[in-house]
Amino acid sequence: MNKKLLATAVISVIANNAFAQTTQPDSMESMVVTANRYEQGVEDLISPIEVITREQIKVIQPNSITDLVKRLPGVQVANQGGPGNTSALFIRGRSTRNVLVMINGIRVGSATTGMASLSALPLKSIERVELLRGPRSSTYGTDAVSGVLNIITSSKNDVRSEVGVGIGSNGHSELHATYANTFGDSWFNFSGSHVSSDGYNVIPTSTNSADKDDDGYKSQYVVIDGGTEFNDNYSLKGTSFLQKEESDYDSPWPGNDEAESENYNIGVTGEYNGGDLSSSITLATNQDKLTTSGQVPDNSEIKTNRYSATLHSKYDLNDSTVISGGLDWYEENVDNSRTALSEDSRTNFAAFLGTAYHSDNYSTEFNARIDDNETFGDFKTFQVGANYDFTDNIRLVGLFGTAFKAPTFNNLYWPLYCSAWGCYEGNPNLQPEESTAGELAIESSFELLDIRVGYHQSEVENLIATVGDTPENIGEAEIKGVEVVASFDTFGIYHDVSYDWLDTENKATGKELVRRAEHSAKWNVGYVISDFQFDVSTIYQGKRFSDTANDVELDAYSLTDVAVTYHLYENLDVRARIANVFDKEYETVKDFVTPERAYYANVSYTF
Repeated sequence: MNKKLLATAVISVIANNAFAQTTQPDSMESMVVTANRYEQGVEDLISPIEVITREQIKVIQPNSITDLVKRLPGVQVANQGGPGNTSALFIRGRSTRNVLVMINGIRVGSATTGMASLSALPLKSIERVELLRGPRSSTYGTDAVSGVLNIITSSKNDVRSEVGVGIGSNGHSELHATYANTFGDSWFNFSGSHVSSDGYNVIPTSTNSADKDDDGYKSQYVVIDGGTEFNDNYSLKGTSFLQKEESDYDSPWPGNDEAESENYNIGVTGEYNGGDLSSSITLATNQDKLTTSGQVPDNSEIKTNRYSATLHSKYDLNDSTVISGGLDWYEENVDNSRTALSEDSRTNFAAFLGTAYHSDNYSTEFNARIDDNETFGDFKTFQVGANYDFTDNIRLVGLFGTAFKAPTFNNLYWPLYCSAWGCYEGNPNLQPEESTAGELAIESSFELLDIRVGYHQSEVENLIATVGDTPENIGEAEIKGVEVVASFDTFGIYHDVSYDWLDTENKATGKELVRRAEHSAKWNVGYVISDFQFDVSTIYQGKRFSDTANDVELDAYSLTDVAVTYHLYENLDVRARIANVFDKEYETVKDFVTPERAYYANVSYTF
């Protein structure tokens, strides 16, 4: 059964692009690595996964990762302002804290906030994005509760040089350069980018005089990847990412509030491929550092350093059965210049095992993992899944798994601290949030239409919620949802359509979870004519609440973005995009203004 279009929600729009086909082979688009830590064809996957390639990103022309993934099914976003400000990513009703974010398979993010900064991810250096929906703690441990977002920057077969410049509304400007080449059995990729924006006034209704200015943004990053194959069996590869970001934001304090973040990610992987048996060991380190100023006291610095080692092996028992497993270790150290935490480091050691079976008309998989964390002890997770092809065109899919979210350092050890936002004190007795999730889906693939209809349900226990001025494990939540994803074409116009229904409930209060719309829909359209390619994306977001008491309701809204690419010469592309074409006024977070209609243009030359 052809599952490709079902699993990659934007491929049907872009894969028929003549420009993309010359640089991105179809076989590469259908291979993914995120689901089970090894390369698999989309045909072989049971969990739903979306893939967006580099060429597709060029056509879409997003300004950020959230701009890109908000087009995908099961995803909702909430932004506290413009570029560089906090963005929340909700996958199947769970927040950013429950999404594992990786760069080239390496975990990134802050151990104090418990989530990754989405604005810090290297957009212009992306080879492809893989977004898996559903729990994956049985493979990756904590954070992989509702999904996994894997940003992949390297490709050993890439040979190209590219430079590009762009301008846009609100003083937006960008410059990027890429060089990738092969040297015998070795390869090297370099990419760098500078992006800046004057921004706009994020909270125009604020009574704080310092908030009347525009909230600007500036970011620079460099990505360097490379590797070599010593022979048919052994290879070595490395990846590195360095990013520096400056942004203005608004807060209750006086003064012009500014934030500066510095992030790096370095990893080295040795690989052995002996035919039926393949193994790899990855050593990595990364840092997430945030410095804020303009408040009292000034220059507060919060930093996470993470060191990790992962051993993974895969054995092809026969043509149908794969066994995989390994060991996973990491240590997290945090530092807060403003307030010393009672504990500032912890280690986690894990063992994981999985098996997958594929036949002509059905597949099964099972994954299990045990984590030993020095803070909360042992935690066991598992996942089981199966699919069955009733016919060549119809498939039934079932999945069930468990997951957990470890409390952050702030949750556990933050000393009593009071500010304009109120008081807060950590609780060292917190336990991880526990969740179970199940999914049933029917997938159909026909010549002119691919469609997937799925029902998912998850229950959360030990939900961490703040009571008074300290967090407690008092909450329970239930999330139910229906996803409908379809891909089809009409006379050369390619469509990706999705609809999501969500029913969220905090069991302790009976209220809906904040910033989750009950109804949301996406419609992505692509069309190629001569040397022009058009991309139109429309998103509908239903009503949702901005507070836990469900007293403050945010209105429903719909947004349309239009992008066009003109292949001027063989190596020269000119692109333009209009965001929020109909200039809609809307909020995703109460009192935080979202961008008006905006115009962008860029030129890229490949040689």
